Amino acid sequence: MSFVVWPAYAKVNLHLAVLGKRRDGTHELLTVFERIDLADRLKIEWIPARGVEIRCSHPGVPCDASNLAARAAEVFLRAARIRRGVRITIEKKIPVAAGLGGGSSDAAAALLGLSKLSGRKLAKEKLLDLAKGLGADVPFFLAQTPFALGRGRGDEIKALPWKARLWHLIVFPRFAVPTRSVYQAFALTAPAPDARLLFCALKEKRLSQVRDHLFNALEPTVEALYPAIRDVKSAVERKGGLPHPMVSGSGSTVFALGRSRRECLAAAGKLAPKASGWQVLVCATKE
Repeated sequence: MSFVVWPAYAKVNLHLAVLGKRRDGTHELLTVFERIDLADRLKIEWIPARGVEIRCSHPGVPCDASNLAARAAEVFLRAARIRRGVRITIEKKIPVAAGLGGGSSDAAAALLGLSKLSGRKLAKEKLLDLAKGLGADVPFFLAQTPFALGRGRGDEIKALPWKARLWHLIVFPRFAVPTRSVYQAFALTAPAPDARLLFCALKEKRLSQVRDHLFNALEPTVEALYPAIRDVKSAVERKGGLPHPMVSGSGSTVFALGRSRRECLAAAGKLAPKASGWQVLVCATKE
């Protein structure tokens, strides 16, 4: 086998509570991840020279050692004791620095794809350790599950056995939000709602209650730093007709749940994305 092609799916956070600061300076989180069917595609292939080569035409994606997929490939090759070179070509579909986990998903795809390409299947615990060392969201994508609960930094993952399929209107306002800046500005002001209410609504597939129990503790901070996000949320609700739009992760993407693909497509049409300059997508849970 000379190459593999591997999908790297995006995520949204249906619940994101910040519980406080950890001793290492990061934040203690409780989050509910949902994998959606918006995806990058990675082609991973052997090359004659040693090292890791990254190719991507998107101007926001670094093609050097700072790329998270490159770092993932390097740690995998080292852990698996493989002395070969790798080229990773990223076909970018997930908006960059948008709260959808694109870089983390690419890193997990690199780990999984290289495991397949090389035939060197590291122990599950070892692969998970590599993922945790790369970033807090990478273990979720490594788990390859539609829904999961994240604790700790968000990297302690428990798959959730829900069979719900949710439809989303996704709006990316075409500007990036650095995650670090949001957490630096964040101040804990109020306790989070009980995530079990969301669990029950998802388990029983009650969409209206799922909408009611969406939560993101970072949202007020993101809106304060980037007031234009309020305009996106307002347009989704007033023009698009979808209630309770919410920021995903640290932003800048806003998403809202629709009852069907048709309803989300109708809402997307009403937002006039060409006039606004926003990127507007319709996505569903990736089962």
